[in-house]
Amino acid sequence: MLNYRQCEVIENIEIAPGILKISIDINLEAEPGQFFMLRADSFRQDPILARPLGVCEQKVDRLMFLVQVVGKGTKLIANLKKGDGVSVLGPLGNGFVKTDDEKIAIVAGGIGIAPLLELAKNLDTKADFYAGFADEPYFIEEFRPYVEKIITSSEKAEGKFIIDKLNPDDYDTIYACGPNPMLEALYEKNTRAKIQVSMEAHMACGIGACLGCTVEDSKGDFVRVCTDGPVFDAERIFS
Repeated sequence: MLNYRQCEVIENIEIAPGILKISIDINLEAEPGQFFMLRADSFRQDPILARPLGVCEQKVDRLMFLVQVVGKGTKLIANLKKGDGVSVLGPLGNGFVKTDDEKIAIVAGGIGIAPLLELAKNLDTKADFYAGFADEPYFIEEFRPYVEKIITSSEKAEGKFIIDKLNPDDYDTIYACGPNPMLEALYEKNTRAKIQVSMEAHMACGIGACLGCTVEDSKGDFVRVCTDGPVFDAERIFS
């Protein structure tokens, strides 16, 4: 049975406007693409649910996440200081499945970059990395040692989406995480690659009980992003 574990914040720094990198003093050996529910101790005085955060990087003494400040819950996380207590539940969900293919792309949209660093580090082949942002790119240099090349886009500066710079047919396997419309556009543009997508959804519990993260798949069945995903074959969702 999974239970919340107590730990402390090691660091919490802003790496771009509204984007925080938070590290906590625990490592629970998550697979790339899995996630944790994180709750600050200060939430106990506030009716705020835990927030799902994909594993960005893990080391012997820490887990690291990226957080985009979009509401009250993430703002509370952003205000955490070194030494503050947090609770985490996980690792949860199904992660990315490794491939033996040689031509691989990793595609990120905005904060969808978060769970893709740990994936890039664990692939047997260096992938090409595509990352799209609304404004200035962030967290790119961390990928450089683990990928073949990096291609970025900025909607504000270029008026282009990252999908505009990618030909899916150049690859055998594509791993992607970002806004669901971006993932669907990637699937629609593709004719041959196998695509694994990490879906975004609102979550309350992270263990499949509340059904708050339910999405409809291509057959009209309802799947839970937290337990059936968050990583799916794109064909299951978008075909």
